[in-house]
Amino acid sequence: MAVPDKTLVVLGAFSIERPSMTLSELARATGLAPSTVHRVISSLVIWGALEKDPHNRYVIGQRLWQLGTLAPRAFEQRALVLPFLERLFLDTRLPVALSAFHPDGSVVVEQHLGWRDGDNSAGLGERLPLHASSPGLILLAYGPAGVRRAIARHPLRRYTSRTVVDPAALGAVVDRVRHAGIAVSEGALIATTSSTSAPVFGHRGELYGAVTIVWTTGSADPRQFADRLRSTANRISAVMRESTEEPVPHPVRRGVFDPPRGQARPVGGIPPARSPVKDEIL
Repeated sequence: MAVPDKTLVVLGAFSIERPSMTLSELARATGLAPSTVHRVISSLVIWGALEKDPHNRYVIGQRLWQLGTLAPRAFEQRALVLPFLERLFLDTRLPVALSAFHPDGSVVVEQHLGWRDGDNSAGLGERLPLHASSPGLILLAYGPAGVRRAIARHPLRRYTSRTVVDPAALGAVVDRVRHAGIAVSEGALIATTSSTSAPVFGHRGELYGAVTIVWTTGSADPRQFADRLRSTANRISAVMRESTEEPVPHPVRRGVFDPPRGQARPVGGIPPARSPVKDEIL
């Protein structure tokens, strides 16, 4: 097998079910010799196609993700979404962002409108931690159960005094996000920055990402723009439903919101809030 073919085999071993792997796991998944896999992944890490996570496991690298967003189909979908983000920005006069979920279970900021303070707002292509960001809480609440199990296996990093690092406490926060249909994070990642997010669903009803509003901590009440945020997320989800193409970047395919007994499953939409948004603040 030629070296380029082996490289593609290694990259192709990653999936939603296997977002991170060790060298030995990659060797078993690809059928290649461990020494061969080591040579291939060493080159991929140097180039940026693979990275090592904090637990010394290999994950898809940010550079490969950024290349994927250059696909013409990705630009076409952004063109459909942009008017909704612009309207939300004009309504709130606050920075807004569309985040997508990376196959390794992290959140990547895909599009951003409004001012960006280098200390206060994530830029394009930047990753956000699941437990310390409102888009991350959306993924934990609506995404695959495997993501929640994985994050519970390792100690959580404390970024500020408001970061929730206790697994039981985080589980309670995630439950409230599922109940309310919206996530709010106040000062959990950066003390001076807060955000609120609502889920966006793909054309088959699968979780795609999140629409987010960002503001300076203490300068706004997230309840005042919660309805606008939900409406924007619902409209983007409707556009995704009408699309005949698979959303780009590749969405989370499992763990679509499972509503409480007796409540219909939303198709590409967000359930109405049944508890105050303030409950979801970190």
